[in-house]
Amino acid sequence: IKLPDSLTSIGGGAFEYCVSLKSIEIPDGVTSIGSYAFSECTSLTSVVIPDSITYKEYFSFDGCSNLKEVYYKGNEADWSDDLPSNATIYYYSVNEPSRSGNYWHYDSNGNAVIW
Repeated sequence: IKLPDSLTSIGGGAFEYCVSLKSIEIPDGVTSIGSYAFSECTSLTSVVIPDSITYKEYFSFDGCSNLKEVYYKGNEADWSDDLPSNATIYYYSVNEPSRSGNYWHYDSNGNAVIW
């Protein structure tokens, strides 16, 4: 799914029970995600979350049992979220980090890839 760049919020339950959703990139500029927005999206395996998110309601990703990779466009200090315990959080870094940790960047095709 390609969300419009003009989007500023994702309402509660917007994608709830969307079992065909496998991955999604939330556009820069989105500032809020409503409760249960992606709840029970059982095929969702990866999501890119912008650092513009300032408000996230409860259980936004509740029941996303296959969510394995979360690519956050901010840094670790700014991250505060309650994602499924099986998900790994990766933090954005333009350049390959010199220290160990979970980092990602965009490849030349615009895909999110792990350093």
